[in-house]
Amino acid sequence: MITERHLRVFYEVCKHMNMTKASKELFVSQPAISKTIHDIEQDYGVKLFERWNKQLYLTPEGATLYEYSKQAVNLLDTIDKSMQARNGKDIIRVGASITIGTSILGEIAAGFCAGNAAVKIEALVDSTPVIEQALLQGQIDLAFVEGRLASPEIKSETVGCTDIVLVVGRQHELYGRENIKLEDLSGRDFIVREKGSRTREKFSMEMERNNIRWNPAWECHNTQTIKNAVDAGLGIGVLSKLSVRKRLESGRFRALNVFDKPLELYIRMAYAENKYFSQNLTAFRDYAVEHVGILAMEKNT
Repeated sequence: MITERHLRVFYEVCKHMNMTKASKELFVSQPAISKTIHDIEQDYGVKLFERWNKQLYLTPEGATLYEYSKQAVNLLDTIDKSMQARNGKDIIRVGASITIGTSILGEIAAGFCAGNAAVKIEALVDSTPVIEQALLQGQIDLAFVEGRLASPEIKSETVGCTDIVLVVGRQHELYGRENIKLEDLSGRDFIVREKGSRTREKFSMEMERNNIRWNPAWECHNTQTIKNAVDAGLGIGVLSKLSVRKRLESGRFRALNVFDKPLELYIRMAYAENKYFSQNLTAFRDYAVEHVGILAMEKNT
């Protein structure tokens, strides 16, 4: 009969498709991993993996068991976390892509915890691909991102929208100039996110569509670095309006409205396909979805 240990070993092997990596993850020997897989195969009379050219491939029976193991391991982890929380706070692990994490996640977490004293929010803020992997590996419970999600094992839904804006600081020569057109930006220095960022991708596509040449003078992995460089007058910043609302309101930044229509970024809530939602996680999800939409609308006005 299959046990929790069998399921966890099988799940880790499937996650990495490598027995050596699974053994390191579980702190057990590789022969023990191999024996566990063999025991499952013997017990059910099926073959779980095909081995070809030193690579592992799931058989149809293995793929079926993998789907069950994901649900079972996830539920066991949730039970363990929930029962441990009887002596402390229930921990909800939330992920966010960089723009959301630096602009609205703190407000949402603080607001929810203010009315739910038994809950603690832990957060991971990083690029969308990193957040996606954390979801797949069960390191976080749910996430809010703007970028594309590649895995079919991740479910997502659109919960809000924000605009991409081009901004300059007071020290930039365009700050006080009137009637700026898109072609006036040709050949200028821009301060942008790294390649692969959804914000940069949409901006770059629009500039290409309009045949505007631009120079990525600064490529940054976080919005704060971009804002600091814009403050210093080093170029035109490309950012979500969520992240610069206060600086636009105070006049510290000026938005250059040069596009025919807004460049929109859609905010998505994402979670693993077989994620079990506890009562507290469900409450946080509903609260966060409502407030992401509200905050995004407020910050776009």
